[in-house]
Amino acid sequence: MEQKKRTKKLYDSKVFWMIVSLLCSLVMWAYVSSLDSTDKEITVSGIAVEFRGQDELLADRSLSIASVDTETVSIVVRGERSNITKLRSSDIKAVIDVSNITQPNDMTWAYKLEFPDYVDANSITVVRKNPETINFTVVRNAKKTVEVKGSFEGTIAEGCVAEEFVFEPGTIVVEGPEASIEKIDHAWVTFGKNQTIESTYSEEAAFILMDADDNPCSKEGLMFSVDTIKATQPILKSKEVPLRVNLISGGGITAADCTVSIDPQTIKIAGDSRIVDDLDFIEIGAIDLSSFVSGYEHTFTIELEEGIQNLTGVSEAKVIVEVEGTSTKTFTTTNISCRGVSSGYNATIDTKEVEVTLRALSSEVLESITADDISVIADLSDYGATTGQVIVNAKVLVSGYDNVGAIGEVRVTVTIYKE
Repeated sequence: MEQKKRTKKLYDSKVFWMIVSLLCSLVMWAYVSSLDSTDKEITVSGIAVEFRGQDELLADRSLSIASVDTETVSIVVRGERSNITKLRSSDIKAVIDVSNITQPNDMTWAYKLEFPDYVDANSITVVRKNPETINFTVVRNAKKTVEVKGSFEGTIAEGCVAEEFVFEPGTIVVEGPEASIEKIDHAWVTFGKNQTIESTYSEEAAFILMDADDNPCSKEGLMFSVDTIKATQPILKSKEVPLRVNLISGGGITAADCTVSIDPQTIKIAGDSRIVDDLDFIEIGAIDLSSFVSGYEHTFTIELEEGIQNLTGVSEAKVIVEVEGTSTKTFTTTNISCRGVSSGYNATIDTKEVEVTLRALSSEVLESITADDISVIADLSDYGATTGQVIVNAKVLVSGYDNVGAIGEVRVTVTIYKE
């Protein structure tokens, strides 16, 4: 009973019947519109002009389209209202087929309209075209290889140093109308914007074309060997490192007995972080302490391993070694022998006596040494099957004295012969 009351109240409502009436009207209008066959004229503007067959022009005949006088056209069409009112300019094309053109020339051609599938093209009448024809020029194509240039627009982190950036490929081939090609001087790439980098950074970047005065050139109608450039900003780790020399103990002294000065003391280097981080110093040379008496001075070339750069730019370092508090004494000894003679061979010492200068930190030690304590030994291990007389560097030994050594070279003459 209650349900019947609610239903009767709904049917008696004016609002209800107003809504029903409106819906019926809309349905009837849609139906009538769908059956409306009345002809209607409309104007459609902004229809894009499309050249077909440009690939054949470029690939087979090295020709291009240039200087087109308009990129869009407008038309007036007539047809059934229900058909033509659906048209959108973006779905219509004004097509010119240029695939059969064989020579460069100035052209004036009519275009063909292509309508979308969602309308019945056969029931559409084109009343007017504006313009009726398209003026364009067919030009001979040219190719040009241009250099890729550019810039990194980011920030290099502290403690790092940037090398010159690298572009891959370093050149691109541009193909298109001769008049356009002639203007192009290089391709320009910008990359790394808003980046802060502390290691080598790479990016696939677009490029623009520039003339010799760095003004942009249009890319329209041009073809390129690549679409993007791999731009790389190499980053090296920088570091200040000290220079050192290797002091080889000899002549009765060690490195602890020497004062060493190097100018410059340090240089700044840069390289791969894996190498630089492990590099605490650079050794520029070795000095045999038995080669001088109390002072040594030499200029060494600063040589770095592959992959390390010298940012300071100084290529040489001056080294001074000073020894203080030592004493020297010269002896003459006849205690000369040889060792290392090859099996089946023998050797005779031709040098009868040798003058030897010994150095020690204490003069008292030197005074206690006699010539009988000194031995001169020639090592023949490297002479193998050599026979004849040879001059050999000899080693000086002082029996019973550890902190005494000979300075300078000692050489003896030996004759080697078969047994």
